[in-house]
Amino acid sequence: MKAQQEKSEISSKIESNFIEGQLTLKATASNHTTAYRELNYLFVSIKKSKSGNLSNNKQSGKFTLKPDETKTLSQMSVNIQKNDALKVFLFIKEEETDKPVSKDSLEINANMFQDKITNINENEIFELKGITIDQTKTKAGKDFYDLFYLEYSKLPEKISSVITIDETPTMGRGSQISIGLEDRTLYSFIANPSEDYLTEQATLSVKIILDYNRKKSLIRNEFRY
Repeated sequence: MKAQQEKSEISSKIESNFIEGQLTLKATASNHTTAYRELNYLFVSIKKSKSGNLSNNKQSGKFTLKPDETKTLSQMSVNIQKNDALKVFLFIKEEETDKPVSKDSLEINANMFQDKITNINENEIFELKGITIDQTKTKAGKDFYDLFYLEYSKLPEKISSVITIDETPTMGRGSQISIGLEDRTLYSFIANPSEDYLTEQATLSVKIILDYNRKKSLIRNEFRY
């Protein structure tokens, strides 16, 4: 297990406790100043099982810290076995300015992620920009993921959320591919081995994600004073 932490006026820490295959993770933050602080946090875990399946859990919210106060922000449990891999991130930002103030991370068997999760630019890691998770199972699913990522990688600015490409079986020998964002399925379609069809679906999927993110940003900006 490997952990990384940055210290500042506001410090963040991921506390872990492992009991019989269950890893409990707790996100905490401390205020080392004499000022009252209004902040946001993002707590994310990404797990890869020994069979290659990926899953993620994301929690976020607003919170306040009094001078010299330490507070538990969130807690999650992950079932993890010997050959599983895990990456956990905790990020804290100023509420008013959106400025990053602290981060912490924890890794278990992180090298197992190399073929499944795209590399993360350190300058963008606070927002988790550009992360895509491949949970496809068939050749058509893998081909779609490659085409989708090729299309998505062309964007000059990646969105600040984890994108999950999932595949589930349907009746017969078919399967359905779904594009998920923030625990929400934005689009799904029946898999087809045709490259033209998959390319069309990849282009459409990126457009749907961008439209969703654009509408979300507009709504968020309307409520900012």
